[in-house]
Amino acid sequence: MDDEIRSILHSHFHTTGWTIVKPKDGQQKASFVAHHSQQSVFIKSDVPIAALQRLGEIGVAPRVLASGRAADQPYIIQEYIAGSYPDWRWFASHLPALAAFTRRYHHDQPLTSLLAANTITSYQEHIAQDLATLEKQFHTLQAGELHTPEITSALEKLKSQANHLQPLHPVPLVPVHPDPNTKNMLLFADRLLMVDWDDIQLSDPLRDVGLLLWWYVSKDQWPLFFQMYGLQIDDNLIERIFWWAARTSFAIALWHVEHHYDCRAFLQDFLAAVNMDSNPHAVFEPT
Repeated sequence: MDDEIRSILHSHFHTTGWTIVKPKDGQQKASFVAHHSQQSVFIKSDVPIAALQRLGEIGVAPRVLASGRAADQPYIIQEYIAGSYPDWRWFASHLPALAAFTRRYHHDQPLTSLLAANTITSYQEHIAQDLATLEKQFHTLQAGELHTPEITSALEKLKSQANHLQPLHPVPLVPVHPDPNTKNMLLFADRLLMVDWDDIQLSDPLRDVGLLLWWYVSKDQWPLFFQMYGLQIDDNLIERIFWWAARTSFAIALWHVEHHYDCRAFLQDFLAAVNMDSNPHAVFEPT
């Protein structure tokens, strides 16, 4: 594998002697960091090249330096950012930056057009398909901590809430990050970047924004965020924040079960969010 990566690097940069290492953090699939002299790059395969190029162009992800195909899979070479993860408390003190950052990719029309081909653009159809996938995964996993009356009842509640999720006014589906947590964010030279966009898709803008707010920002500050983002906060918007926080917490719990990790913290998050309660693991004072 290292020889193949060195061959790819040589074809783009015409240099040899690269040192290849695996990233220290995260669950990055088929990804590597390569160092040569004063240059470091990030290499990843099986990725949506065009979307990542656009994300780099609008400044929300590391720039794509080169791309191609090898072993019948697409790959990218990105600038390597040696940044730091934001602390949980960073978000509440940087709401203007967070609002501007998320608007940048939510409202980018070229990125939206890239993702719109062969995808569902109806809000209700999107929610229904997402729930069906989630429920199918739930029933295929046999872990005892999942199949309890409390969790089963909460899943039914999540499905019932979905029937009332559609706002009075149409919600256009926008590009969203599939897993917006601190481990997928980097602070570097006063810039915020996000990584691991492999499963970027069109969805409710609250799919990622809502999760960030529920996890990291106290409820009394949500109106301030949406004022800067450009949305009027109302009961439906609040319900969607909790719904997406519940849905995503449950999806993460299922992923943990599937990969034999401890899922209990995310099941606690799921139960709290589906009941429209504060994050039980919050580092801020609940309101």
